[in-house]
Amino acid sequence: PHTHTFLRKHNHTFITTATATAAMSFYASGNVGGTSSSADSGDLPKALRRKLQMLGYPEIGEVKVATESYSKLVLWLEEEKIRFYEPRQRKGLRDFGNNWLTALSRYAQELDIPSDRILTGEDEAKLRVLNGLVNSAVQDVYRDKLEDQSLVLSMPPKPVSGGLDGKPQLQELLPDLNRLLEQYSLPKLPAGAADTETIAALQCLKTRMCHVGKGRVELDLENLPIAAAIDDPEVRKAAGMLRLLHNIEMGQLQVNVNQVLNELQQLTANPKTDAKLGKVGT
Repeated sequence: PHTHTFLRKHNHTFITTATATAAMSFYASGNVGGTSSSADSGDLPKALRRKLQMLGYPEIGEVKVATESYSKLVLWLEEEKIRFYEPRQRKGLRDFGNNWLTALSRYAQELDIPSDRILTGEDEAKLRVLNGLVNSAVQDVYRDKLEDQSLVLSMPPKPVSGGLDGKPQLQELLPDLNRLLEQYSLPKLPAGAADTETIAALQCLKTRMCHVGKGRVELDLENLPIAAAIDDPEVRKAAGMLRLLHNIEMGQLQVNVNQVLNELQQLTANPKTDAKLGKVGT
């Protein structure tokens, strides 16, 4: 059985943000054999066609959401890439009869893929399920290559605009976006920048503008325990501040002591202190 069948069924394995980013970089840079024009590929979105090309589906140009070619594509994804079911469990997906959408809905639910209105046969619902299945297949293939240490990451030969017919769709944002980038001393975007570059600039701005520190803590100095009987409210506030500063210093002192213990025990070849685990002593 496929290794990830167990992981999917029992742990709902998900790729972390960093891993997913690396996966997208890997598949964006792959060599695509045999590109298809928009007219040849029917009603499949451009991004979906690109992912199917990376997966090596041989009949992208023949896929139509409203025809049996859609069912064949779903079955191919399960048998060749996802392999969630055991072979005998794929009977429902192999039978392209009246109950096929029911089998697809059950299959999507088991993979935690939203399948709302799929039983109505709406093209939008079928595309949404297909996109989820393709994403799942991409993740599985990427994970296999990662485990086999056969993954090679490289920059794509040219930026992917993501727009219709390869034309950037976010050009109207560039003037205002460049003004914000200049205010934060960030490199400005050139004229005609690809949509991917524009989105990356927006993400950089969000990081700068939404940076949150340790947060603001509201302290009620009047009710702060200071271990002293003081009636004057001003003196009590001052004593509370001194106690807070003292606690901060004591915390830093503890950190310094832990570091010294760790360094000394490394010298004596008896490391009972593991700084990485935050433990001191045995």
